[in-house]
Amino acid sequence: MKFFGWRMVFVGLTLEFTVVGFLFYSFPIIWPYLISELGMTESQLGMVSALYFIPVSILAIIIGRALDKYSVKKFMMVGAIFYACGLFSLSFINSYWSLLTIYLTILALGSIMMGNLAVSKLISNWFDKNAGRALGIAAIGISFSGVMLPLIVDPMLDLVGWRNVYIIFASIVLFIIFPLIFFTVIDEPNIVNQVKDGIKKDSKEVSLAKEMTAKDLLSKKVFWIISLAFAFQFLSMMGVLAFLPIHASKMGLGETWNLLGLPIKQYVFAYSLAAFGGVLGKIIFGYLMDIMKAAHPVMIAMFLQATGIFGITYFNEPSIFFLSAFIFGLGFGAATPLMTACYLRTFGAHNLGKARGISSPIISPLQPIGILITSILIGFQDTYFVAFNIMGCFALVGAALASQIQEA
Repeated sequence: MKFFGWRMVFVGLTLEFTVVGFLFYSFPIIWPYLISELGMTESQLGMVSALYFIPVSILAIIIGRALDKYSVKKFMMVGAIFYACGLFSLSFINSYWSLLTIYLTILALGSIMMGNLAVSKLISNWFDKNAGRALGIAAIGISFSGVMLPLIVDPMLDLVGWRNVYIIFASIVLFIIFPLIFFTVIDEPNIVNQVKDGIKKDSKEVSLAKEMTAKDLLSKKVFWIISLAFAFQFLSMMGVLAFLPIHASKMGLGETWNLLGLPIKQYVFAYSLAAFGGVLGKIIFGYLMDIMKAAHPVMIAMFLQATGIFGITYFNEPSIFFLSAFIFGLGFGAATPLMTACYLRTFGAHNLGKARGISSPIISPLQPIGILITSILIGFQDTYFVAFNIMGCFALVGAALASQIQEA
């Protein structure tokens, strides 16, 4: 019988594409329409993404623990329904507060139930030896959505309007993603008489991971090092990525190109190029995680992220700016699979959901701080120079912490 694990990876990739792409990568492309039509500001819209992580951090604790005990498939199916309802609701907003409310309630719940936390748990159930690669491939959906959706959504906005774009998103989730989960997802390999990685092990090699309590996890120094290292990486990433298209536009990259018959603005291309770097970063660093000590690929990824941020901050020459955006993406793209792989390698699949859930109150409060800092500084200065320099330094702090990761 053909090993079904890679099928779970494909489903995970599709879900990551849908959740992150519809919720985040498409959002900055829609900003100009929300600003002109509903009178919102850049700072307000940046705050939406920042505040979103507050309910997510709370929900992650509960759902992370539940995923270790109950069916991942059922959580994903319910999450898809909530997520579709949230996207559909966005097509009717008429104020900033309605936008914020939907992001912080329905979308937060739906995305956490069918997004990266659930995908990571599903894949950890199916892989052990090849977990780094499997997580990296699944996480490609995150960055691939950033490559494709800005290029697709930008012309769609002129064709059908931003409200109809959200209706299309909701329809995709309800009529394509939900059936995909229902007919394809299998919680664990033993349900279909298979084993992890599709490789049978000697009985003496098989051991059940010790179940850890929240107190056990919080007492481990390595748990705090991993959590804080990635908290600073995500802080740095979010403080730049959400504002990259507008920053590129202000740097003079406003020309419209004809790319494969589509009118693509330079600042949208820079945004997509960063996401393309993220695709490669997930593949490369997912592989490196399987063959190197955990600290090394994590440090390299964070140094690349810092280098890219400084590049897009100091250079407005198109070729250098685009290269810097790509390097930035190469670094931040590795963050999610590397973080999950670090927890998995250190604490085992049996504790992954719990470890990810408990780490959320550590990571999530720091994650939006980058957006807050950038939103506040842009309000005073109308330039991203100071804010992005600060974000680059935060990425270096993450790299310094990552150097202290020690495996059990």
